[in-house]
Amino acid sequence: MSPARALLLATAALLPSLPLKAIAADTSGLRTQLALATEDSDNLARIELLRRILDAEPGDTASHQQLVELWLAISDYDMAEAALNAWPAAPAKLAALTRARILRDRDKDVPGAVRVLRAYLLTTPADLDAHEALVSALLATDNAPAQIAALDALIALQRNATHLIQRANAKLRAADYAGALADAKAAQALEPDSPTVKRDLPAFERLDETLHAIPPLDAALAKHPNDLAKRIERAWWLRYGGMLARSLADADAALAFAPDSVAARLTRARARYMLNQLRADDARRDEWIDVTKPHALDTALAIATADLALAEHPTDTAQLRKRARALNEAGQYLLAQRDSEAALALSPTDAGIALEALYAATMLGQDPAPLFRRIEQMKPPKAQLALANGHLADLYFRQSNLPLALEFADRSLTLAETEFMLRVKAAALQRLGRPDEAATATRRANALHQ
Repeated sequence: MSPARALLLATAALLPSLPLKAIAADTSGLRTQLALATEDSDNLARIELLRRILDAEPGDTASHQQLVELWLAISDYDMAEAALNAWPAAPAKLAALTRARILRDRDKDVPGAVRVLRAYLLTTPADLDAHEALVSALLATDNAPAQIAALDALIALQRNATHLIQRANAKLRAADYAGALADAKAAQALEPDSPTVKRDLPAFERLDETLHAIPPLDAALAKHPNDLAKRIERAWWLRYGGMLARSLADADAALAFAPDSVAARLTRARARYMLNQLRADDARRDEWIDVTKPHALDTALAIATADLALAEHPTDTAQLRKRARALNEAGQYLLAQRDSEAALALSPTDAGIALEALYAATMLGQDPAPLFRRIEQMKPPKAQLALANGHLADLYFRQSNLPLALEFADRSLTLAETEFMLRVKAAALQRLGRPDEAATATRRANALHQ
């Protein structure tokens, strides 16, 4: 800010000492300062200058409107309301938008805001700003039909990608899947480079995939409603496609006939979390489930298959190991640890089980030394011992203990060369300031990748 500009703005602080008549006689100085404050985006200075201008010229409608809008801009809703009340001649549009904003944001009265906007739109049905405010208010509710109706009216006035995607999401919530896909495709055709389209379109592509995957599963479950694998598969697709309530219903149905199914418990917890019915901390504490981790369909089916086998033979260590491996793949390390520990108690010399336990422990940030020593004492094949060393290398790299990460990566690579471990080694070397050695490891990893 130039010295001259700073001086002009600073003089505003001196004005209260001047007689009101002197201010009323000429507001040109105040307006000059207001223009400078506007250029500088100094909203507090603008508010003070506008108040002084209105003291001198109470009939200045433009200044009244700017003052109300500025109070809203800084989220001082009490002062916005006071400024509006002090202006009985305020335009109906400004009054409606301001009162609706105050009701929604200050009073948390969304229904009240909706009533104000709807009443205004009865008299001015083509007001785009009011329609957008109504949609914004309704999107804070669970009333999908009302959202769709408001978006219909808005799109009739202004058809753009953002409004179409908003309606597509509302239709998805209302289970109008064909309508949701149609709106999403229309938005893409209208504005393919829109950030909103790029952000939300993948969800509708997943919905399209789901709608193609569901019919054969519906037919299979109509014949065999207690088929756990099919029930879990359909629940997975429904969650993947955003049909969360139906996914939860399938998970509940699975638990009704297979109450010990880990796959069903995972599906139910994940759906509830995505529906905002379950907190992540509660799921982790009460069910040992990390609801923030999505997992692939193959992984879900592997867990369900192991569930079925273990329902018949609870001490089958091979199935416990398979389920532990699938749970590790799903990022459900607490449950994987439980299964692997149960299997180790039954088969204490099985290195494959111990590896699953070690992986879960390292991913949970636990001390891996006791399990690692146990695996070494088992004298497993080189590939398994390489994997055990690799788990520790990965753990120490994530903990930024680079010397140990490098040591265990080298130990793993001596036993069995893998692309993943070469990349861990390269990353550790790079961070240790050894770029030439890192480049050598990367080249070897790239060669293995081919």
